Amino acid sequence: MLLIVNADDLGTSQSVNDDIFALMKRGLVTSASIIANAPAFEDAVAQARQFPNCSFGVHLNLTVFAPIKPCRELSPVLDENGWLSKKLLRTTITADLRRGLFRELAFQVRRVYDAGLPVSHFDSHQHIHTIPKLFPILKSLQRKFGVRKVRSTISLLPSGEKMTPLRSLRKRVFCLALRWVYATKNPEGLGDFRDFHAALLGGRIPQFRALELMVHPGTANPRYRQEVDLLRSDWRQLLPSDVTLGSYHAL
Repeated sequence: MLLIVNADDLGTSQSVNDDIFALMKRGLVTSASIIANAPAFEDAVAQARQFPNCSFGVHLNLTVFAPIKPCRELSPVLDENGWLSKKLLRTTITADLRRGLFRELAFQVRRVYDAGLPVSHFDSHQHIHTIPKLFPILKSLQRKFGVRKVRSTISLLPSGEKMTPLRSLRKRVFCLALRWVYATKNPEGLGDFRDFHAALLGGRIPQFRALELMVHPGTANPRYRQEVDLLRSDWRQLLPSDVTLGSYHAL
């Protein structure tokens, strides 16, 4: 099994960047996703060049920070300060808004390429790429930039938690569409590192061809800080021999 440990939110702040790259140096993080319109983007790109064996994806973002190129079409999802916001989650996607959202995301991806950082995959802030009404935008973005690797949807749940049949069906439909509409590769499994760690300690490691684990270094969130503390432990010694740590490059 290929195990990808991906740090989300690269570029959010200097502390987030520094914590992510410190974990990369130790081989504990193998991939990261950069927010192109985040405040510490330039520093993230500069440091990322030191890690050619790690993969770097674009963390598509439509809910935080100022858009790279404000435009009239984006106005329904902007807050009072002109920043992207969670209004996206409750706003009807009109033809005008769809054009504005695609344009903003295209500017974000282009900014990463223009900075000289190869893009290995797409994922998104707050999992917006898995929202059905945004699926056509995701696929248009993939076609425009030729990106054929995309994060899947959460399938590794905390111990004792079960997925409802309806939620499970929706996830299966999304994964099928993701793979077959503009042929795309993705890790079959996705979950939080904390849930994987608990499964590893319990001897019930999930079986996937490829499993991606999300981590969020550098934040003040107690849950994420606990997660990173677990990541810094000796968990790698418990991995079965058929599990290989790698990046999206190996997918």
